[in-house]
Amino acid sequence: MLYLEQKFSFIIHLCQFKKRPKERNTYRFFLLLNINMTDPLVPLIVFAFVIILILGGFSKRVASNRFLKYIFDYGSAPLIGVVILLITSSINLNVIFEGIIGTDRIQPYGILILFMSLAYVCISIDHTGFFEYLALRAAKGAGRSGKKLFIYFFFVSSFLTIFTSNDIVILTLTPIICYFAKYTKADPVPYIIGQFFAANIWSIMLYIGNPTNIIVAQAYHLPFIGYTAWMFFPTVTAGLSGLLLLYVLFRKRIPTYLETPVIDPRSAIKDKFGAIFGVISLAACLVLLSTASWLNIQLWIITLFFAILMLIRDIIHDMNNKMKNNNQRFPSLLYANRRMPWKIVPFIIGMFILVGALLYSGWVDLIASAISNASTNIFMAVFLIGIVSALTCNVMNNQPMTILFTNILLNSSLSSSLLVGGMFALIMGSNFGANFTLIGALAGIMWFKIIQNQDVTISFKQFSKYGFLVMPLVVLLSYGVLVLELLFWPPLL
Repeated sequence: MLYLEQKFSFIIHLCQFKKRPKERNTYRFFLLLNINMTDPLVPLIVFAFVIILILGGFSKRVASNRFLKYIFDYGSAPLIGVVILLITSSINLNVIFEGIIGTDRIQPYGILILFMSLAYVCISIDHTGFFEYLALRAAKGAGRSGKKLFIYFFFVSSFLTIFTSNDIVILTLTPIICYFAKYTKADPVPYIIGQFFAANIWSIMLYIGNPTNIIVAQAYHLPFIGYTAWMFFPTVTAGLSGLLLLYVLFRKRIPTYLETPVIDPRSAIKDKFGAIFGVISLAACLVLLSTASWLNIQLWIITLFFAILMLIRDIIHDMNNKMKNNNQRFPSLLYANRRMPWKIVPFIIGMFILVGALLYSGWVDLIASAISNASTNIFMAVFLIGIVSALTCNVMNNQPMTILFTNILLNSSLSSSLLVGGMFALIMGSNFGANFTLIGALAGIMWFKIIQNQDVTISFKQFSKYGFLVMPLVVLLSYGVLVLELLFWPPLL
């Protein structure tokens, strides 16, 4: 630990070195000479390098180059980092094993199975047209009122996010809202910003709303119902305050009246039986997830069962259609294959291995010690960890941040009540962080690409402006509610 503190101080001194450029370059070269392949600095440098690769993948120059696009891809970048650590002997097979299988507290394979299984169930339901049907019902219910439509779209996005996930809602509703704004000649920005912010706020409510929720909740063995009980009031506070602030921000850009086309929501349903079957399956899945702690069943086993059930249903459906139309292939499976977030598998596994390298080299303990010393009470623990985690999302993206901070909290010396406060603040921060800048979460990158394809222009600067105007008050209010819960409802851990 002392060695790492000396190294850390050395780096800080280097960053503050303000002599002539020639002397500064000599000093940096000395730093490189001072690092050998087994130095604890290597995992930290590789981790930072991987984050740069991931964030660099968002640039237009990288996107236009096939080779660079692969190198800077968020799915391959962590694996490149793992290879570098192996070559430099900075990690061994045990670190890789724990990055896949995990420990008693965190099992990456379980997190991935849970998320990917639930993603398939939701994507399968989406293919039936059910989510589009709900969006069109909201549009029809708003009539010719642009302000009603803004509120309705916000609540549809919120409702679907609670019971599915923010990624699914963003991928599904964003193009629908863009199309609707185009046909009504309305400014699409207030509606798509409202939908995006709603998805990343209300995703806090349930265990399954965001992969980051799953990572933290699994690390602390939180039951499905217990998680929701703690997160209900902070989420409602954040959701309603976010809606109010967004409405005030965009009130002059939201039209009073709309030239609405003729809307028939039923036309969105492509497979009525599939929609009914999927919704019932999702509801049953949520019920079983809420009772899993009493049934003593792992959550990923439940979601995997329903994913297999939906897969079987889709295969039967596609085969029946194929028999009726010989030219038709397997549309449900092809659609799901295109929509499934396959890259998240190597991304999550690679980041767990990289964070494992930081853990074994002592960096996690160093940061954990600093946070433990600063978190002297519940108020400090919640606001420090919550605000730092939300802002750190926009430096390294929310999933790497969550994996890193989860390990930091696990290795901290916080008391049980402070640890619970920090844990829930981390969950909230990992969701809130996506609304500050476009690089705060993978959902932001997907959303940005979708609106570009729909000829809607929002710059990085504009998005950040909206985020920093709305989110600070949302963050403060919701963290305040969490602090009140911790003070008057002491955690039994």
